[in-house]
Order: sequence, then structure tokens, then C-alpha cells
Amino acid sequence: MTLAYILDGGMNDQPGAGAELYELFPSVQQTYADIAQWTGIEVDRIFHEQRQPGQEHRQGVGAIRQAAAVLGIADVLAAEYGITPAAVSGLSFGALVSATLAGAVERQDLFTLLMRLREVPAPPPGSPRQAVAMLRIPFDTDTAALLADVNDVYLSADLGRVGNGNERMVLLGGYRTALDHFGTTLPAGALHVSEDHGAAFHSPLQQHVSDFLAPRLDAMTFKDPRVPVHSCMERKALTTGEEIRDLFRRNPTDPVNVADMIGSLEDAGTELGLVLGPAAFGTFQSASFPVVHVESPDHVFEAMTAVYDFGIELPAGETVVG
Repeated sequence: MTLAYILDGGMNDQPGAGAELYELFPSVQQTYADIAQWTGIEVDRIFHEQRQPGQEHRQGVGAIRQAAAVLGIADVLAAEYGITPAAVSGLSFGALVSATLAGAVERQDLFTLLMRLREVPAPPPGSPRQAVAMLRIPFDTDTAALLADVNDVYLSADLGRVGNGNERMVLLGGYRTALDHFGTTLPAGALHVSEDHGAAFHSPLQQHVSDFLAPRLDAMTFKDPRVPVHSCMERKALTTGEEIRDLFRRNPTDPVNVADMIGSLEDAGTELGLVLGPAAFGTFQSASFPVVHVESPDHVFEAMTAVYDFGIELPAGETVVG
């Protein structure tokens, strides 16, 4: 395989994402019209609604806006330029959207699920406050050993190498008091606790989300993807509908790993990655293959140029965009 689509997680939402492409391309306008019909949320709200204080990403319009932007970009690349991927992958929330791009999940089913996420009940009153924290550690640090004696703090995401390559960035999820206490055992200022994300994503503390979604996921249809979906949880290509269902089930509670995701794409012979939609683009620049960020109309032209400059062979026949 040659060309892969890569999607970032759900912490990069910005109001207005996708609006420029919407103004230019009828295919994107149709994408948003469909999403508005499925969700009951007007297009203008999808673009511009702000997250309310105390509201998690999954409970607002942010997840819907981010998924819509990705699908709109994929539709432009396919409809206008005939560019489709031979593989897809996504980090965290992006994994769900990538499975949709691969045709394993119908678009309407994805947005029905995202609307269901808006109904996840809040923890009972008096429950300990949750949080996410960022930490840079030496690259060869054993995170399991680092957290072995730390209660209520979990590895949520390993974002891979940063800086000169001697360190890597990890996200930790846990109770806020436990994270604050853990921070006191580290050099001053080493642990940065986010004030914007109050849920310990990809940790056992989100089991209530998995339990809430379980009946919906049991009822959903998951098809074998038309192209491999490279997991963000282990170094593996997912090729069956049941593997995709398992990905959806584990997404709230299991840690994600950029190195494993990129490594799986490298194992498959990826020669160019297009990072679609809102993203912390630097997260994926450690890949051995070149990556191009595609979010604006200018980016679309850059992606088209890269595909032809690198001599990427596009899949023949059926359009591989869900």
C-alpha cells in the first residue's frame, strides 16, 4: 500500500473548522447537509457553536464538527481529484472516524453514536474530579514502572518522540488530586495538568462511558473495512468488522500509542500520509514516510501535489471513502 489517511484525536477542535472548504465545494456542502439531517443540528451551529463550561468534548458539537471536517476533506479529495487511501488510521476519537472512512461503519451510524455520546451521564455528585496531564519523559522510560506505585493515575496516550528525540510526550489521566500529588514527586513544572479537559480519557475511570455505549455498539452493524484500519492501541491492522467493533468498545478506556499506530502503517509500506482535519500536526512528523496536513483549500492543493510528486499509486476501481 502507498497512501494512508491519518486522523488526530479529539482535543484539537476549533470553531470554524471546515468552513472554508464548505464555501468552495458542493461535495462538502452535501456532506454537511447530510450530517445536519442525521443530527438535527444546523450547519451554522456545527461550524460555530462553542463548548460550554464544564462540558466535555464528546458532549458538545466539537466531536460532530471535527468528524464533519474530516469527512468533508475526504470527499473533496475523492470527488475533485480522485485521491483515495489504501489505508486509514486515527488516534483516539479519530480512530472512530477513520473506520467510517474505510466503510466499516456507515456515516449515519457514526453520527448517531456521536449524538448518543452527548447523553453520557455525568458522574454522581461528589465524585472525585478527573483530569488529563501532559508529561515529557526520557524516551527509554518504562511508563508502567513509573506509575506502578501511583494510585488513580493512568497512562492515557503515548504521543511518541519530541524535541531532539531523546524524550517522548505522554498524557496521563486520573483523579485531579492524584495527578497533583504525583506532580509533587517530579521536578517542578514537569507535569502540566489541563484545565480544559476534565475527563480521564483512555483510562479505567471512563468505564461508565463504555457501559453506556455498550447496547448501542451491540446493535450497530460493523462491516469488514474496504481498506485496513491501523489500530491506535497496538501495532496491528484491523481487517474485520468484529475487530472494528472491539476498537469502538475499547476506545474510552484503553490507552493509545502513536508509535504503534505509525509503526503499523510503516509495516504496511505506507509511502505518504495525509493528516486530515484539525490536528496537532507535529504528533505524526516522526514517521519514516512524509506527512502532509490537509485542512484548508490551500492544503488540498498541497496534498494533490504531494501525491503526484511522490508517484503515489491510487487504489483502482471502487472509491475507498466511507
